[in-house]
Amino acid sequence: MKIEIYFSLVFIYLILIGGTVEAATIIVGENSQANYIMIQEAINNAKDGDTILVHSGTYTENLVVNRSVSIKSNSNNPKDTVVQAANSGKHIFNITEDNVTISGFNITGANVFRKSPTAGVHIEEVNNSIISYNEFSNNVVGIDLHNSNNNVLENNIASANYRGISLTNSNGNDLINNDVFNNHFGIYFWGSKNNVLSGNNASLNEEDGIWIEDDSSNNTLSNNMISNSDCGISLTEFSNNSIIAHNIVNSNLIGIEISGSSSNIVKNNSLSDNRRIGISIIRDSVNNTVKDNSLSNNSKGITAEDTDNQIYNTNNQIYNNEIKKSEIQNSDASQIPFTGPTLIIIIFGMICAFIRKKQL
Repeated sequence: MKIEIYFSLVFIYLILIGGTVEAATIIVGENSQANYIMIQEAINNAKDGDTILVHSGTYTENLVVNRSVSIKSNSNNPKDTVVQAANSGKHIFNITEDNVTISGFNITGANVFRKSPTAGVHIEEVNNSIISYNEFSNNVVGIDLHNSNNNVLENNIASANYRGISLTNSNGNDLINNDVFNNHFGIYFWGSKNNVLSGNNASLNEEDGIWIEDDSSNNTLSNNMISNSDCGISLTEFSNNSIIAHNIVNSNLIGIEISGSSSNIVKNNSLSDNRRIGISIIRDSVNNTVKDNSLSNNSKGITAEDTDNQIYNTNNQIYNNEIKKSEIQNSDASQIPFTGPTLIIIIFGMICAFIRKKQL
């Protein structure tokens, strides 16, 4: 009986040991150390948790990443490790599995817009992945997230794309320290919530540096630099409850624009040399707070107008802003928050003072 138990335990132990497989490192390149010449071959033969190291060179491929792997350039230098589209009408990295890392590549050439935009890295229904230290150029979209949550995009460079970085219905992602310049749109959100944008540099984009629209709410934009675009930061179409703080927004046509969006906080930003307006609140945007910002050398400092360019008051709180060499336009943009209850108190006080004077 004891012998049977002993062999049973040994058998179970061997099964456990056999089922424990260490993550492998797979090498891609044309040198003698390489396991494969093509990156897709390495992906096809990898297991979840493996690392694929890609040696310097130019790889002409459209990749499907359907395993939880890390794919990194061996040199950590995007300049010498290029992945270019074999078919410019398809994504270059098409990620379909969670927990993927793509790092250290120059990713270029997905530049044909067919039924949907092609991207350097396309992530759809994928979570917990990292895209870092890559350079994207000549794509319809550099990095494109669809229905994907809790991913990290950091230290990437996106230039000469139609959109540098795009999020659609994607929540809880971190966009950190990316350089996004010379695109048509820099960073674009559609229906995406609870994302963090911090330390990004969006400059020289043709239209918007950062455009957040269509119910993209509860996002935090902090410590970004946005310059030389038509609009630096644009919140439109019911993009509510976001925080825009500690950003530097210079030399745009409009610095920050809130349109059809409510309950946002714009505070402690520096806005200068914007050719039309520093901060603009338009089109039924209500209950926004604009405070403690520094504005200088803008054509107009702060404006709040409706679609007919008429003065209106919709409980936007605008106060404690330092404004130099520019102006505040209309009563809704005063330095003191004149909301409905405040105005009633002031009028009541004036009436009391008048009555008291009459009695004397």
